Amino acid sequence: MSRPFLVMFTGLLLALNAFSCDITLPAFWSMERSLGAPIEHVQAVIPVFLFCSAIGQLVFGPASDAFGRKPVILTGVALYIIGALIAAAAGTLTVALWGRALQGFGSACGAVIARALLRDVHSGPELARTMAFASSVIALGPIIAPLVGYGLVVVGEWRGVFIGMAIYGAGLATMVLVRLKETNASPDRSAIAPARLSAAIARVFAHRQSRYFVLLSGINSFAILSYVTNAPRLYKNAFDVEGLAFTAMFAATGAGIVAGQYVNARLIGRLGVMAATRSAALLLCSTAIVIALLSHLGLITLFLFAGLMLIYNASFLVVMSNAVSLVIDPHREIAGVASSTVGFVSQLASSLLVFLTLPLFQGALLPWSLGMVVVTVIVAVAVTAYRPRTDH
Repeated sequence: MSRPFLVMFTGLLLALNAFSCDITLPAFWSMERSLGAPIEHVQAVIPVFLFCSAIGQLVFGPASDAFGRKPVILTGVALYIIGALIAAAAGTLTVALWGRALQGFGSACGAVIARALLRDVHSGPELARTMAFASSVIALGPIIAPLVGYGLVVVGEWRGVFIGMAIYGAGLATMVLVRLKETNASPDRSAIAPARLSAAIARVFAHRQSRYFVLLSGINSFAILSYVTNAPRLYKNAFDVEGLAFTAMFAATGAGIVAGQYVNARLIGRLGVMAATRSAALLLCSTAIVIALLSHLGLITLFLFAGLMLIYNASFLVVMSNAVSLVIDPHREIAGVASSTVGFVSQLASSLLVFLTLPLFQGALLPWSLGMVVVTVIVAVAVTAYRPRTDH
């Protein structure tokens, strides 16, 4: 199994959540009309998906340590496909959300096992660099997914979007069956024993570096999930942009992810993981402050906002990618548990925060940008204040 294939495949797995959220954005208004549900309720298709994905990570990570990476990926992808088809056939938003819940649970196999796959074969700075390259494929979410979603809405309304996700899942399953080699050389069935599992999770939290960046990842993830969930209303309310125009602008902001991860890989090689992470956190915070200030002064324009969000997206993913590497690097033999722990905390915390803040932001740019200033300042201060030391 070649390194380029491993990077591409793990990138596609890492992109599964982002793709599955971003592809639904052009379908919001179609779902509102077809299902007769308020747009505020339709928006729940994203946090419901990610909340259930967070729960699933507690299952799929340890299971991949116990049974191997390949069979667990196939199980998760099968659930993902079934959930997508349930949502596609739904006659009410409630049924669609149940489908999204199952889809989200199954999708948990993606990110958690992708990180474990990379940890199986890499460590240290090489792990961070490879994670950065694989993470650049996440650009499939914000760049390609909205455009694909818009095309599917044009062809088959919102139901076409869910059928498209089922096809994506089938493609992943085919790659697993045809090309992927098992990287967990020593599956340990006792890894899923309750006592063993709780001890492994405790070990992750007992490690200072892992504990610090697990908690930080939860706050940092909210910075991007809130944008994705609110994006259709932000562009509509602030700039009167929707449909294809919104899709194109949202996709354009995702280009920063590729550039950011390319720069990240180079910075890690020259400066180290922590220096690259601090630089990105400070840039993320500065960008949020500029957006809030321009919004308050009434000087924000559509293209200026999109340009700033390109920088925002790139900076966020650098921080997130490096934080995940810092969490799982010390735990090779329990890589699945370490990966599931950071995934569970980050997605659970961020999805709950999105639920709580939807009524507060109401799709308005100024309240949302002020909220992101608070979040990104916390992230920047936390990353800047952290000083590595050897755990004993």
